[in-house]
Amino acid sequence: MMRTINEMYDFKGKVILISGAAGAIGSEASRFLGSLGANVVLGDLNEEGVKRIADEITKETGNEALGLKIDATDEKQIELMITKTIEKFGKISAVINNVGWGANTPLWGSDSQKMIDSYKLNTLGAYNLTRLAMPYLVKEKNAAVLFSGSAVGNTPSPEFIEYSTAKAGLLNMSRSMAVASGPEVRFNSLIIGMVDNGDSTLEAGYTPEMIDNVVKQIVLGRRGLPEDIANAMAFLLSEAASWITGIELTVNGGGVYKSKMPSSE
Repeated sequence: MMRTINEMYDFKGKVILISGAAGAIGSEASRFLGSLGANVVLGDLNEEGVKRIADEITKETGNEALGLKIDATDEKQIELMITKTIEKFGKISAVINNVGWGANTPLWGSDSQKMIDSYKLNTLGAYNLTRLAMPYLVKEKNAAVLFSGSAVGNTPSPEFIEYSTAKAGLLNMSRSMAVASGPEVRFNSLIIGMVDNGDSTLEAGYTPEMIDNVVKQIVLGRRGLPEDIANAMAFLLSEAASWITGIELTVNGGGVYKSKMPSSE
């Protein structure tokens, strides 16, 4: 029997953990999934922001949300997020490993500690959150885990050596988890292009002029919006994607196109 679109995107009774949930993408994904019926647990270092967003989701949707101050590089705090989720909701249906950040760092401009710190934030934190959630995920129908990857993590990116290396590791980790965990839990990644996420892009080392230059070359002619990413996340967690695992879904407006016949000027 064919299911309706509403049935496939019905998240009532689902409990979804989202890291980096106070940022532009994480907060939008939390709001959207809450509007689809999910109980969302938002983790972020920004305690004020994440609790405010959780309260707003509860008021707007009637679906209870929980906001927690969590440092994704601290395993004990990740354990606390799992414990509080189980105490509050009794289960975990899905995880979105969305936390991550990296500034412009030239290829030979890093050092051991900076590389390790980037790995801890962008890769190891996602591993630990997923590992600790797995005993609960395997009990759920259509359980799924998502990873927020980046275009710099699957293309040569010597300008962001710390961030790009950590994100590349994240992609292969997702693939490995997928083949080891099917059919119990699905694992997928998003390859996220340039998104309008407030000041984060500027903090990463871009100038407004750099951003304008990139946007001019994007096939669909604009930067992504947080809701563009949230829509893709909801799809990959939904029943509509129940036969999809181990993939990278690229959400980048068609990417940056450069002619194969460059100008001689």
